[in-house]
Amino acid sequence: MGQLNSNEANLTRISPQEVSSRFATKCGQQFTGIELWAFKDVFRRNAKVNDSKYYWTLESFVNFLELPDSVSESSKILYSVVHYLCLFPFIRPRDPPLSFSQTMPTTLTFENMVKVVVLLTGRYKKLLTSDYDFLKLLFCAVAQYEVAMRADSEYREKVAESETETAEAADEQQSSSEEKAKEEAGPEKPSAASSGAEEKVGFWDKKISQFEKFTDNLLKSDKEKEKEATSSAAAGSSASTTSTDDEMLMVDLDKIESWFDLDLIKAYDGIDVDDLRLSPTSLYHIFTLLLAIAPLQPQESVTTYASHFEEPALSNYKKLAAAMTRSFAPKWTLKDANDAEYVRANGISYARFFNVVKSAMPFAFDGLGILFEHFLFNRRIAPDTPKPPSIHEDDEETIHSSSPSRHPYLSSFDRDSLDELDEDEEEERRKATPIHKRPRLPEPTKLMTAATIGQLATFMNVNNFQLYGGLKKLYVGSEAGFSMGSFEQKVFKWNAPTILLIQGYMMDPNGRSARERAFLDQIPPARYASSCSMVKQHNGELVFGAVVNTPWKNSNKTCFGDGSTALFQLEPLQDVFKARPYNENYVYFSKTLGIGFGNLPPKQNTHQNNGLPQYDFGDVSLTLEPSFEYAVFRNVGSETFRRSQIRENVDFEDRLAITEMEVWGVGADDVLREQAKLWEWEENEALRRKNVNLSKDIEESRALLEMAGLVGGGNRSGGSAA
Repeated sequence: MGQLNSNEANLTRISPQEVSSRFATKCGQQFTGIELWAFKDVFRRNAKVNDSKYYWTLESFVNFLELPDSVSESSKILYSVVHYLCLFPFIRPRDPPLSFSQTMPTTLTFENMVKVVVLLTGRYKKLLTSDYDFLKLLFCAVAQYEVAMRADSEYREKVAESETETAEAADEQQSSSEEKAKEEAGPEKPSAASSGAEEKVGFWDKKISQFEKFTDNLLKSDKEKEKEATSSAAAGSSASTTSTDDEMLMVDLDKIESWFDLDLIKAYDGIDVDDLRLSPTSLYHIFTLLLAIAPLQPQESVTTYASHFEEPALSNYKKLAAAMTRSFAPKWTLKDANDAEYVRANGISYARFFNVVKSAMPFAFDGLGILFEHFLFNRRIAPDTPKPPSIHEDDEETIHSSSPSRHPYLSSFDRDSLDELDEDEEEERRKATPIHKRPRLPEPTKLMTAATIGQLATFMNVNNFQLYGGLKKLYVGSEAGFSMGSFEQKVFKWNAPTILLIQGYMMDPNGRSARERAFLDQIPPARYASSCSMVKQHNGELVFGAVVNTPWKNSNKTCFGDGSTALFQLEPLQDVFKARPYNENYVYFSKTLGIGFGNLPPKQNTHQNNGLPQYDFGDVSLTLEPSFEYAVFRNVGSETFRRSQIRENVDFEDRLAITEMEVWGVGADDVLREQAKLWEWEENEALRRKNVNLSKDIEESRALLEMAGLVGGGNRSGGSAA
């Protein structure tokens, strides 16, 4: 077990405790001195002590991370994951399995928690390798939760049975105790009740001793191991000696270049991951927590976002967490059973887990790293920071000034953000307000909420897209009107990436109204089924979107965009459709033809179809007709965009009636600064044109107007030639 591919003559027998301790020491070296000091102080101040041993319980863990009761199930799963990772690199289940009912010290010791923080924050890459499949380890840890819960349930049932048997025995003994007391004389004997109590204590002692044996197996020294082996041999217990020998490793830890060279780690402790199944419900609870803490910073308290764990916000997080879960198990519902039999038959395999995470949500679990960075920050020594300056409403004169922060396209939140970009005060404001205390969530709309941003962050790199602190509302159909002109006016002036979101319900194949039937007559007949069964479970609603990294422009005959353009779906499940390099039909915009992704602008022939556009959908495409009433999403192959990687060999075409449409600009401070300068120039130009002063010399003014072609000029026509 755990041997290296090297000369056995140079190898030595080493206990699992020594391997675990040496690995923990290496993990501790990944922290700076102040981080390690803070870690130790945080751990000891929140720990319980038993026989001079510091350890954490579920209560200690939850209280430190400040996880509220509304996500108690998520907290238990996370606690189980930590329990599992504490034993790394020994991750194969041992007897007895970990149980939440145990009252003795758990595996959450300081040495073990050092390993957990290194693993969950990604610092393991310097110890193992950047190619180490941490997703497999995480999958095993979450799957182990079902084993722990099942063992805990069985443990509680045995305790309940023991208590019932003791009570029954006590009742029987009590009914006959008085008669026996009169007939028999002699020293007082212990009653059955006390005997039953002794049996109960004995049962608990037995369970606790089993747990102690399991945890102490990794804490015993080599000498103690050898003593046990010697005494067992002297007593003729060869089976015990064999068990001890099986746990010993032949390895030279001083000469390994990477811990990944250790077969124990490379083979994931011999776990057959193909036999494991992950419960979709467990994954749902994890996603609920991760979405709620998505904006969290390493030095920011979870209580900063306390409102995220209260209604109605929590329901929104649960709704999107369910959509993410359906990406792994499309037929799953929250009402499904969560017992061992159901998980074994309908659970998520590792192959499915890996494929969905890599394809549709590669950053889904990054929030765990941010959360566990809290162990490295000690609030007792945090420097005091001055409060941010209060923001007051501007007076009448300031509102009507030509400052770009007063641009009519901006909300009050956007104006406050642009106020910070004043070059004279920017540095001073930055020093006064720490970055982790600046508002980073925009005013919510129907489609863009804090939960939506958290979901977008699972597949959009927040460092590249500045999803927190860099989102600016450009266009909302229900506010500005569902028209191409309004869309152009609000969106075309943004010279940075944009996110488009549309929400709608599935159209009836035959059309429910005359307008729907007219639209269906314009598009090619449906040759593919819709994702109808899943949508019906989701009240018929769908949410699609697109990421466009280049500025928008009119393109009646050609397309714009680049290879970073992508399509995605957020509800009823999450999916991402990335661009392919073989075709450049990324985006088109035409006031008369609408908006399309993944196909060429439709043809418009006045002699056919009554002059209406002739649509020709691409293999993977999203098409919006010019009135923004209807849209079509198709997934039938791979052309401009890659087909769904999580719905393999499934062709579908969803036709929806649009109920809301939004466009959000994305950009960091430098993008906002350039955008502000552009808006300022445009406003100054508009003001200059509005206040043109004609010369007092009428003849001179008339000649100027004639030269501009505005008056006079005989047969000269206005405007430019086509």
